[in-house]
Amino acid sequence: MRLRCPHCNSVSAILTSEAVSSTVTRHYVVCKNINCGHSWRATTEADITLSPSAIPNATVVLPLSAHIRRDVIMAQLRGPTTSEYEPRRPQPYTRDLFATDGPS
Repeated sequence: MRLRCPHCNSVSAILTSEAVSSTVTRHYVVCKNINCGHSWRATTEADITLSPSAIPNATVVLPLSAHIRRDVIMAQLRGPTTSEYEPRRPQPYTRDLFATDGPS
């Protein structure tokens, strides 16, 4: 993540971070411009789901973005599991370059 100094607009460095909750993190930031030297605390928050997680955490509640079609997600969740998947092509086979059986 790239943060810019609010005073001189230079690139800054995150020195440390601490999790406040599963969706909120506090960052302690310092400006890399030696003439500025500003340091501050910034907070980042996960506030909306753009694409649902494949391994959701039940304790995390983020609203779905308006662009997500809930009916499509529900159909995918009701669909076949990955154990029922069969590939259309067979697994690739790599020949032994040093085999003496000749070309096949």
